[in-house]
Amino acid sequence: MLAFCQEVVNGVSALESAAQACTDDELRARTGAYRERLSGGEPAQALLPEAFATVREAAKRAIGLRHHDVQIMGGAALHLGMIAEMRTGEGKTLTATLPAYVAALAGQPVHVMTANDYLSKRDRDWMQPVYQYLGLTVGLLEPAPKVDIAVRRAQYASDVTYGPWVEFCGDFLRDNLAYDLGEVSQRGLGVAIVDEADLILIDEMRTPPLLSGPAPGQEKRHEEVARAVGALRPGVHFAEDHADRTASLTDAGLTAIEDWFGVDDLHAAANGGLAYLVDNAVRALAYDRDRDYLVSGDRVVLIDQKSGRPLASRLADGMHEALEAKEKLPVQPMRQTIATVALRDYLRQYHHLTGMTGTAVTEAPVYRDLYGLDVVTIPTNKPVIRIDHPDMLYRTRQSKLAALAADAGRRAAAGQPVLIGAMSAADADAVAALLTDARTGCEVLAARDFEREAHVLAEAGRPGAVTIVVKMAGRGVDIILGGSGGDHDAVSDEGGLCVLGTERTVDRRTELHLRGRAGRQGDPGESLFYLSAEDEVVASLARAVPKSIIPPDGIAVGELSTKQFDKAQFNFAAWQTQGYLINVAFDDVLAAQQRSIYADRRSILHELNMRPRIMSILDDVITAEVEGALRARSDPDALIRKLAQLFPIASARADIVSAMQGGTRDPGPIVLSAARRDAKEAYENREARVGEQPMCYAARRVLLVASDLAWREHLAAISDLSSGLMIRGARGTQALAEYQRQATTLYTAMTAQIKRDAVGYLFNLEKYAQQ
Repeated sequence: MLAFCQEVVNGVSALESAAQACTDDELRARTGAYRERLSGGEPAQALLPEAFATVREAAKRAIGLRHHDVQIMGGAALHLGMIAEMRTGEGKTLTATLPAYVAALAGQPVHVMTANDYLSKRDRDWMQPVYQYLGLTVGLLEPAPKVDIAVRRAQYASDVTYGPWVEFCGDFLRDNLAYDLGEVSQRGLGVAIVDEADLILIDEMRTPPLLSGPAPGQEKRHEEVARAVGALRPGVHFAEDHADRTASLTDAGLTAIEDWFGVDDLHAAANGGLAYLVDNAVRALAYDRDRDYLVSGDRVVLIDQKSGRPLASRLADGMHEALEAKEKLPVQPMRQTIATVALRDYLRQYHHLTGMTGTAVTEAPVYRDLYGLDVVTIPTNKPVIRIDHPDMLYRTRQSKLAALAADAGRRAAAGQPVLIGAMSAADADAVAALLTDARTGCEVLAARDFEREAHVLAEAGRPGAVTIVVKMAGRGVDIILGGSGGDHDAVSDEGGLCVLGTERTVDRRTELHLRGRAGRQGDPGESLFYLSAEDEVVASLARAVPKSIIPPDGIAVGELSTKQFDKAQFNFAAWQTQGYLINVAFDDVLAAQQRSIYADRRSILHELNMRPRIMSILDDVITAEVEGALRARSDPDALIRKLAQLFPIASARADIVSAMQGGTRDPGPIVLSAARRDAKEAYENREARVGEQPMCYAARRVLLVASDLAWREHLAAISDLSSGLMIRGARGTQALAEYQRQATTLYTAMTAQIKRDAVGYLFNLEKYAQQ
């Protein structure tokens, strides 16, 4: 694949002088010419060298930046639908303009997804002159308390639209709740170019985006369930996995809960979702305070596991309420999921999905198995000359942090900038306190304010600057040696930026990202990680490095131990990949159902004549009612009452009674024919009374309403089903098979209910026919 990318580079280089010779008008005119060639059937891939050469020259003229050859390679890889691993500082933002331009030429909606709204606005503002120079329009999705559909439609109408990934997902869900085409904002899922692909495609995949609404009334039940679960004993009544935040009842635990509430079967429908509340309360035990969430006043505040920052969002489907009850805080009114989508399934619906990140090779199996995307490593523009020092190992966390702070102070005093990567807020605060005591100034960034922290981090390369980042704070921000003051050479002479890590973790990506902050674009740099025998990873390898042999002032970790750390990280990555695949197998069940219900909903929105669909639905509903009544050997009056709940019964009444009581050997065809005749007449009478167009509107409206209400209940039922399996500790292929079987049964029942409800609404709710 790199060979093809290099061919594109060679082609662009050969065409560069011709592009340089063009006037502004001639260069801009190429956009129209390319569009004509594409509309004439020429493959987009054949245009790459010419189009990329055009963008390269446009960027030089518009913003003073010229794409490096490695950025051309990255653009080719993105065009082919791959994950491009490009090191920190290699210019991914500029690279994205290449495939975005080519895709926009073909008229496809191009969505450039970033990790947050600050990066979206920064990248849009930065690259907009390039697109505008070439005659393209650029949109931006900005978060707002209430989304203005007209504004969103205008942004999506642009050739290229930038935005945080959560906004794209939210608009997709809102579009699939629209009752009119004028309420739909997106114009299709064409090309998605995902920046920070590891964060969005992998880390964020675990938490599906959703839209929710209030569902009050469960607050007291949460508190009672929390008391019941709080009386259980770990290892006896429940098993927990804090790393994966999962927990499930044992048989003894299930019995104890049933005894507490005085019920024979926790999962019985008569218990009103008690099993669901119990499952949340048990899972809450696997969430650790100060690691997974903070208690701030009377609120539970989530902690972002990558950045370590507090989050404003709440866990959905009662999980946040379970944490509040666990901590004995006031339980806020529960919110019910209205719409949700598995992030992986949403992204896979794009015609073309691609992404770029600084760390991808470690997760190559995940990209391949979950998204069908291959990873290609793009060479750096200049050789990496960063020095990665051997890890330093200490006996205790306290001695480790003290040594790290002292090292940072010495380097800063000599004029070398230092970036300290802390894996927790507690470590960041501890190091900051030590530096302050030693009269060394520092900044602590915990990803609480993206814009302010981006400006601080951009200056982290100033001489003597000490900056502490919690986990992945400041992603997407380039650190330039010397900062805006331009002291590049002075900082280079002191060894460049030095990255100091407070520990090594099982997450290799976080570590590589941190190291990659130093030594960008051929600059000098250093990295050094400080460890202690109390660290989680070190403790798991204690046999390799016995605590007793570690001197008080630390020891450099040997090559053998370093390899064991690396092996632990790769083993964790393999285990994590397997976990992803298992979870995805469950997610795919609901995802397939959602695709079906949303596709049906979209076809209803676009349908001009609803009569054929309604007639088909009427036939299905009548057939189900009649066949059910005949199987149950119901009396004709019972069947007539059921049919009358759906549509007005007229002449069919006598025919149904006669067929079912007159000794007819097979009354089914007669009963069906009579009921269908009455239903058809009832529809025609109503249509004649209110008008063809109002009736069409009413039919569309009731179908959408019935679909939305049923889908909302289905999401709750699926959640209950999953909770029931979790409580019973079900695992593996048997659990998946059971989940698939029951989920299919629930879906079949839901689709039948949609049809029945829609018919009932249409004939019995006069307001729909009058709107």
